[in-house]
Amino acid sequence: MSQPGEPSSKLDVLSLDSGLEALRQSREFRGPVEPLDNHDHCNDHFALVYETKDELFSSAIPFVRQGLERGEKCMYVIDESTKEELEAAMGASGIDVDAALESGALVFKTIQETYLEGGYFDTNEMMGTYADAITEATREFEAFRLVAETSWIVDDNLTIEEFMEYESRVNDIFEGEDAIALCVYNREKFPSEGICDVVRVHPHLIHDNTVCHNFYYTPPEEFCGPARPDHEVDRMLGTLKERTEAKTELSEHKRFLRELNEITGSPNLSFEEKLDAVFELGCEWFDLELGALNQVDPENDRLCVEYISGEHEYYKPGAEFPLSQTYCIAAADIKKAASVSDPTEEGYDDLAVYEEFGVETYLGTYIPVEDGVDRTFAFIGPDSRTEPFSDDDHAYLELMGQWVKYELDQQQYQQDLEETVSKLQQSNDRLKQFAYAASHDLQEPLRMVSSYLQLLENRYRDDLDEQAQEYIDFAVDGADRMRAMVSDLLSFSRVERADGEFELVECDVVLGQVVDDLQMKIEENDAEIIVESLPTVPADREQLEQLFTNLVSNAIKYNDSDPPQVEIDAEERPECWEFTVADNGIGIDPDKTDRIFEVFKRLHHDDEYQGTGIGLSLCQEIAEHHDGKIWVESEPGAGSTFHVTLPKSATD
Repeated sequence: MSQPGEPSSKLDVLSLDSGLEALRQSREFRGPVEPLDNHDHCNDHFALVYETKDELFSSAIPFVRQGLERGEKCMYVIDESTKEELEAAMGASGIDVDAALESGALVFKTIQETYLEGGYFDTNEMMGTYADAITEATREFEAFRLVAETSWIVDDNLTIEEFMEYESRVNDIFEGEDAIALCVYNREKFPSEGICDVVRVHPHLIHDNTVCHNFYYTPPEEFCGPARPDHEVDRMLGTLKERTEAKTELSEHKRFLRELNEITGSPNLSFEEKLDAVFELGCEWFDLELGALNQVDPENDRLCVEYISGEHEYYKPGAEFPLSQTYCIAAADIKKAASVSDPTEEGYDDLAVYEEFGVETYLGTYIPVEDGVDRTFAFIGPDSRTEPFSDDDHAYLELMGQWVKYELDQQQYQQDLEETVSKLQQSNDRLKQFAYAASHDLQEPLRMVSSYLQLLENRYRDDLDEQAQEYIDFAVDGADRMRAMVSDLLSFSRVERADGEFELVECDVVLGQVVDDLQMKIEENDAEIIVESLPTVPADREQLEQLFTNLVSNAIKYNDSDPPQVEIDAEERPECWEFTVADNGIGIDPDKTDRIFEVFKRLHHDDEYQGTGIGLSLCQEIAEHHDGKIWVESEPGAGSTFHVTLPKSATD
């Protein structure tokens, strides 16, 4: 916050919104503030019609305080009030008056120094005075803010018509400028017809702690009409207040729902962070001190505080009490929202929560939790209320409680799910241990055979004839191919043993990883890989990577084009995604396309294309494990297109 008179970083152009916000956030101004919406008359000129000094100060002081906090120059034109009264009221509201006066951010002016500077009122001179004040203020400060008391009009025998002409021109001066004005009128001093005219010519009114946007408004140049009786003033102001209260109530209702939805729907907040924000919203809305979430057990008369929004001598997380000695018993008895506004009148003055803890106000609701511990969600305060909580208050609390119930049910579900996952993980870990042991036990003898054959070759190279050398090469090659087959069979068996728990997998990311892993092979063959936009599907990520690795690798291997091209794409079907991996390779005889998916069945000898005969069988196993299928369309010399379908949603 800027110090008084110290310019802050450039703020938005000063507007009516700023004045409304000053009153809306003020601790002194407690009434409704009608939102602007798309009001037709939004120049920056308020009129305050007041009857007491308290009513005057509750609007004028927050208006000035906001201006000082924003780094603006504030002028207060004194008439009925005294400088001493204003300084005391401003100081009580937190304004450092001495600092503001010393810096020039705050100035007090008298009527003689402004409106009656020449001994009489002159509209043209005042226009020049305020135009110069705006220009001078905005050179050093962020904006210009004016509060002007106007009872001198009556004492100076100035006609209302004359002053309304001046007010009309003030609107023109302030409009579009970094300036805002609050003109104050004492209803007890002004004749009724004068107040009626004030109402008519001000688009924005403050009366009886209510901010109204005036549908009685008529521009002053069009209306400075004849006298109006007292009852017309009462009718106008009363109607404005009733209309504004109704509109403000609706607006506040929408604001509450919007803020609650923003909090509970935020993807970036944890449950605890959301709960803290909901507590803060509820304390503000219900005007209560603390919010709490409690674990309750009505059968055993037990309450345990789980969360608390602030500090309390007795209510602390983990603290336990008899449920029957807390106000939560009221909600627990009826299993819905309940409230206590006056414990003595409502028969709760014998509870410990009242006698010992000093809590006099309560608004809470009961939350049953499926397969878990029930809760109460409540707000409390130290003072009794003059009026009971409204039906709207209960409805708002129920909305909060519904969100809490959903979150708690989700937590219970997540806990059950985690326990199931943990058991599955333990089973999966045992299977992985078995698979590792099987892989090690099968492959180690093959490595030994290969190693000893190579050792034999190296040691007795000079003693071996060409045929013996050829036998050794055959044996080493056979051992290597056997080891590759064991590795592929192990991958095949892992698919069969998979537990079927899928996650959403971004296929674009998977193909990116596949291309990275095959980069050396791609570069050696100068192959071109084209990947179109691919969907996200529920799948086993590792298995999906194996599937596409085999298909892309085969498309490069079985290809004598220059250069080899492989295109991966997907099309949406009613119940699935259909992926295609198309190449410009050697193609396949349509009569033999079924054989290529059988284990160990190959269409080529190793001296043509090396392989184990398991790769495409593995692809088929993976597709079927995902409740999909795989097939190929091909002609010799015309390339091949492999089709794979994967469901859009996870299988049961």
